[in-house]
Amino acid sequence: MTSKNSVVLFGLFSFSLLMLVGAINYSVDPQCYYRCETIESSKKTLNTYYQAAQRVTAFPETELIILGSSRGETTSPLWVEKETGLKTLNLSVSGAELITKLTLLKIAEENAKVKKVIWLADYFDLIGESADSKIKNTPALRKYFLSKTTEEGTVQKLKYLQSLVDHNTLEASLHFISNKEVTKITKGAGSELDISDCESENFVGKETPESLLKEVDLLYQNYSQGVLKPSQNPNSLKIFYDEMKRLKLLGVDVIILITPYHPEFLVRLKNEHPDIFEKHQTWIRALKSFEADGIKVVDSFPGIDEDDGSPKYWNDGVHFTCHYSIKMLSESLK
Repeated sequence: MTSKNSVVLFGLFSFSLLMLVGAINYSVDPQCYYRCETIESSKKTLNTYYQAAQRVTAFPETELIILGSSRGETTSPLWVEKETGLKTLNLSVSGAELITKLTLLKIAEENAKVKKVIWLADYFDLIGESADSKIKNTPALRKYFLSKTTEEGTVQKLKYLQSLVDHNTLEASLHFISNKEVTKITKGAGSELDISDCESENFVGKETPESLLKEVDLLYQNYSQGVLKPSQNPNSLKIFYDEMKRLKLLGVDVIILITPYHPEFLVRLKNEHPDIFEKHQTWIRALKSFEADGIKVVDSFPGIDEDDGSPKYWNDGVHFTCHYSIKMLSESLK
């Protein structure tokens, strides 16, 4: 066999392999990128943002939604429902930022009976303006903020084709195929929590004091050196303000809860990165300026009085426990 024939055969083999991978990924569609034009409650997927949207369509009587990142996943929607008397969903999803939260808000407005929104505000909400790929690449989700979350034309099409043969997509497809369980539709993050345990003053948390300190240090390094370093986008702040004002005009009550960091994390941030700390203060002042009839801004950034930095209140440097969440929201809901 000549070297030219070998090259041709190798090229044909590689092309055939790519076509096979693309066909598998398109057929399985583990992240709902290719064949999810609408939100279907019964559809199985690994896409956590699509799963959050499924909760809305599964509970159309919902009156209150909680919007947050992973930091909101220890907030029990069942406890909030008990306290407010409003049918509640927790749509908090790990990695969610401004556009993701607003996308889920739009879906809830379209498919439920939203009367109240609890927005768990993170500093990184407003960093940048691009949403996660799980929003950008999912037809059923990206249409809500198409102009803000996707590149148009050739660039987007090339990314679409690339994702079809991407090894990460193939790994997701293989995982999806081997895990046949149906997506469990609950009232969202925190639904599995034992409310009575979370409310109890004897709540102890899942960490030891020693392991918690290690987690605080790990998250501090990660956030101070990465997540919190970029500046916020002024345009993102305007988008947020306009959306909150729109909700107010529609008669939807809003609570913007500015979330805290672990006391040790906060002290280190202030002492070692005063520039980042001051950016947080500027952000907090901006959010407080949103306050008006129908929009309540609660500043929990300094922490609550009882917070002693123990596992009772914290899972790591940025994620508070369900006990802490109840303490904060008890004040916010008054």
